Amino acid sequence: MEMSLEQLDQYGARCGIDVTGRRTKAQKVALIEERRGRVADIDAIGATWHVPVRAAHDKRVNALLERGNLTDSEADWLMRTLFGEKQYDEIVERCTDEDGVIDTEAVGMVFMAAIESPELKNF
Repeated sequence: MEMSLEQLDQYGARCGIDVTGRRTKAQKVALIEERRGRVADIDAIGATWHVPVRAAHDKRVNALLERGNLTDSEADWLMRTLFGEKQYDEIVERCTDEDGVIDTEAVGMVFMAAIESPELKNF
């Protein structure tokens, strides 16, 4: 609400949200918040996972993705940030074999499904 109408138009455009049809700050902010508050459904490894769109647009997430070659702790943080603690634990549980081995390829499938999701790339 601190931005001018012109700044809100610019911010909306950067996010891929056309707010120019809204007249007031409140209307523009409401549309931006609504779009940023959406949740993308990611289908992977036989389940549907829910990722907040705004989590995928976190500066820290994008910096790690751009850098690549993540450490195990960075990859873990990234998954927890995108999916949340509860879903991440469910993903790991689903990807764990009977003998306790965590299948990194299966976890990677979930990660890649999120990263490649068109819904998460665009507000």
